[in-house]
Amino acid sequence: MEERSKTPPGFLAELKRRKVYRVAAVYLAIVFLTLQIIDLLIPATTLPEWVDSFLLAIAIMGFPVAVIAAWAFELTPEGVKWTQEVSNEGPGRDTGRPTWLVMGVIVLFLLAFATWWYIAEPKFGDSEITDRTIAVLPFETLGSDHANAFTEGVHLGVLTQLSNVSGLDIISRTSVMAVESSDKTLPDIARSLGAAWVVRAEVQEAGNRVQINARLIDAQNDRQVWAENYQRTLTADNVFDIQSELSLAIIEALHARLTPIEKARVEQRPTVSLEAYGLHALGRSQLDRRDAQGMQSAVRYFEQAIGLDPDYTLAWVGLADSLTLLYDYHIDRRELLMVRAGEAVQRALELDPLSAEAYASLGLYEYAQQNAAESITALTRAVELQPNYADAQSWLAWVRQLHGDSAAGLLSARRAVTVNPLSGEAVSNLTLSFLTNGDFEKALAQSRHNQTILPSWPTAKFYEGLALYHLGRFTEVQALLENVNVDWTDYGAESLLALSLLAAGDEAGARDMLASFEDSGDPFSVGLVYLALGEAGEAFAHFERVAQWHAWPVLAMRYFFPEVLGPLADNPRYQEFFREMAADWGM
Repeated sequence: MEERSKTPPGFLAELKRRKVYRVAAVYLAIVFLTLQIIDLLIPATTLPEWVDSFLLAIAIMGFPVAVIAAWAFELTPEGVKWTQEVSNEGPGRDTGRPTWLVMGVIVLFLLAFATWWYIAEPKFGDSEITDRTIAVLPFETLGSDHANAFTEGVHLGVLTQLSNVSGLDIISRTSVMAVESSDKTLPDIARSLGAAWVVRAEVQEAGNRVQINARLIDAQNDRQVWAENYQRTLTADNVFDIQSELSLAIIEALHARLTPIEKARVEQRPTVSLEAYGLHALGRSQLDRRDAQGMQSAVRYFEQAIGLDPDYTLAWVGLADSLTLLYDYHIDRRELLMVRAGEAVQRALELDPLSAEAYASLGLYEYAQQNAAESITALTRAVELQPNYADAQSWLAWVRQLHGDSAAGLLSARRAVTVNPLSGEAVSNLTLSFLTNGDFEKALAQSRHNQTILPSWPTAKFYEGLALYHLGRFTEVQALLENVNVDWTDYGAESLLALSLLAAGDEAGARDMLASFEDSGDPFSVGLVYLALGEAGEAFAHFERVAQWHAWPVLAMRYFFPEVLGPLADNPRYQEFFREMAADWGM
């Protein structure tokens, strides 16, 4: 018994002699230091957030390896030897080990192993998810036959929060609303939107309680991968907390990176008033219609929202957009609208200087004021802040065409359609981009696709006519543009029809068409046809009466009629028209 009692102290003494304690302490110190460094690196690099946990797991597995190695081996001047061999060589032998060197080698080995695992195992962590395109389908209102403003507000809020995350591609509200009543299967809906993931949710109000049931679905396999139920007292803070929690859960489920700024955006409370929140959602829904009645209704909804919460940034943005588009679409050309729009934009930027929506509104406003360079600057800032903001990308594409940068315009237009594939405006601007880049077959296909999205929108037919004209299909242009009028071009459609008649050899028909709008007050369209007829003096006389060079004449002179306008490139009078055009747009 006495002999047994001496065994534990002998074992502990042997641990000390073999420096196992020291090795363990150094190992833990190096692991701790390494993990602290990784914690600092993750936010500033592209390292995935799971690296920290992964290295900790490797370190835990490596600890017994380090302890066993310290017990079993000695590092001698002759190399690594079994501890027993070194002990047998007798006393006086140097049995010390350079502990830090040993542990450094072990930790470097483990880090190398972790790096190899990360590169060689593409299915680990977030690398297995290569497509993070998400369609947040319209939320369903339970206990009601129709969606209400509150449900629309929650849906729009989640969409807005997710759109702030650069690691996600969020299909725009316009497109997901277009499939709201679709009888297609979920995988078919996802394919039509180009989405890999779908979010569905039901919202139920019961007295002073709200319940939201949400789920994330792998669209290709129609498989639910995450679901959650949220129940809270119905207050603004609680509703916004639910939205933030829901958005963060989706981000985590898809292993998307989230910067501190993006996280703050996701957790931001947009307003203190639930009623204002619902009015803002109704305003956006009306504005998406892009017709006179919708825009005018949107103005009223946004004004009511601002009345309830004067510090509601997105309501000011919506008001600015509605007023500017009413003016830009030639529905109401009163200068007072632009004064009010400018004030609304500035108020939005004062409330939130990092609002992508506010910068996009500023870009739209500057465009409507024909300040091309300022518009591009503001819209570029908007897409830097929120790459998924489809309206900003689409407007940027449009202004870049006017500015003469058709290649960059095409990139922005493609991005807009990626995140908003069923938006008539986005598809229209992509069509224009194909036209300005000389890809007329693609322009033709997109213009016809646009007519399935917005059958009543004459711009789509006008762009189809331009594509057919450049493809030499003049008879089809004549059949297509009969009785088509496109307000923003003044008499652009009529002049294109006259040019098509002339190109087809029907000069008399072209002159008859010209006579029908010669006194219309659109000197550019009239001058363009006179130029095609070979009457340059008459054409120049009309060009000189252009009081302001609006969007259509700029596009026409830059891109569309080289056979008519090209021979004038060296004409001093024609060059003066270009200088006037540039001055009108601040270029």
